[in-house]
Amino acid sequence: MTLESITGAAGLLRQHPILWLIGGVMGVLAVLNLVIPLYGGAFYTQPLALLQVLVMPFLVGGVYGTIRAENFSVGAFVESGKTYYFRILLPSLVIFFAIILTLILLAIPLAFISAGAAATVTPLLFGVILSIAFFTFFYDAVAVFEETGVFESIRRSVEFVMNNIGSVLVFYLVNIVAFAALGFFGLFAWTALLVEKLEPLTTMSPEELQAVMPEDLLALIGTEGIWITAIVYAVVIVLFSVFLYAYKASFFKNHAGAPQVQQGEYDEKGRWYKY
Repeated sequence: MTLESITGAAGLLRQHPILWLIGGVMGVLAVLNLVIPLYGGAFYTQPLALLQVLVMPFLVGGVYGTIRAENFSVGAFVESGKTYYFRILLPSLVIFFAIILTLILLAIPLAFISAGAAATVTPLLFGVILSIAFFTFFYDAVAVFEETGVFESIRRSVEFVMNNIGSVLVFYLVNIVAFAALGFFGLFAWTALLVEKLEPLTTMSPEELQAVMPEDLLALIGTEGIWITAIVYAVVIVLFSVFLYAYKASFFKNHAGAPQVQQGEYDEKGRWYKY
């Protein structure tokens, strides 16, 4: 089913250009996030991050909603984005605050650990974040394809991952390989476009290269190089993001199956009894 999900995602992107909208918006935001701080606009970094947080649920809802309804018109995309906006935004906030709370609860006892033992804190915290993200990653697909509530989306995502652990691991591996490949070709294109500006680096000794700071590299490539960097970076983000969400939708549809409906009834006081 993994190959079927990949070919399904490729078919969706090839036949329905509207799905590329999420990549286009993310590419623009990537350029702004990279260029604006370099030109002294660090004040706008946080507003841009907030804008991305607020825009993404609409775009994701639009992508998943059109795929679910098999209606790829602009109107259907906009309507799906509005319909599923809070179904996606609210679980994402719950997951975010759950991660923050977990990190705080871990940080309190770790603050009393000796300096030598504290060296393991960062890997531990990273492992916690990775674990939570691993199991809740499909909450947005659940929210749209199964039209679940906030906490049910998170619960179903955990259930989906546990029931399809092998396939999910392959899913993550495919995305890692895709991102690495795009990053490699992006780096190759960046180097080829800026080969003349980067030529002085080839004459430096290993010690001198280690002493090169990011601001030195920016001064070396100049304004033109900064914009080339931003464009190459945006292309990588566009290609990966459209692949990720199309692949995620196709993968979830192929593996989720029909949602199970619990059998039971409510009594006269509104209490639910399962058969």
